[in-house]
Order: sequence, then C-alpha cells, then structure tokens
Amino acid sequence: MKIIFKEDDGTVIREEILSEVETVAMLTNMTDITEWATNAIREKGRRRIDDIITRSGLGSKHTGLAEKIAIIADMKASKHLLLKSAKEKNDEMEAIRIKE
Repeated sequence: MKIIFKEDDGTVIREEILSEVETVAMLTNMTDITEWATNAIREKGRRRIDDIITRSGLGSKHTGLAEKIAIIADMKASKHLLLKSAKEKNDEMEAIRIKE
C-alpha cells in the first residue's frame, strides 16, 4: 500500500509504502488502514488545537470550533509563539547546542 501526502496544490510532500506484511498485520487490528490513519491525524490536530487554545488563555477545549478557528487565525496573523513549528523549535535548539 502506498500512502501519498500532498499539498493542496498537488505537490507531493512525501510517499510512504507499507509492505504487504505490514498491511496484513495492520488489517488484523483495523478494517481500513486509510480511515485509521486519517482519524489519527485529525485527532492529533484536535488535541493540539485544544492545547494551543488553552495555553493561550483565549479559550479552552470547550470553546466552539468556529471560535477556535478564529483564535488560531488571529494567532497565526500575529505570529504567536505558540504556533512556532516543531522544526523551528528544533532548529533553535540545535543552534544553541552548536554555540555551546
């Protein structure tokens, strides 16, 4: 099974191939690998949104979705530190490590 991740414009970001053995093994525990993967990604996103909203002090996990979207959009526009990517944080830590 090949899993392809693309940008909205169709640009391929990454391709992953699950071996036949991995596919067979996973299907002993789930009925649809792509549905499971999609749900896992969305659940991770939902948890991160809730965490960011709560840590910002602008809402909580109980805040409505439309309001969360607006809050995140405002935070993104203002380049809020809570929206710094993991890659940016890792690069900063690596730069500090190199200086030491």
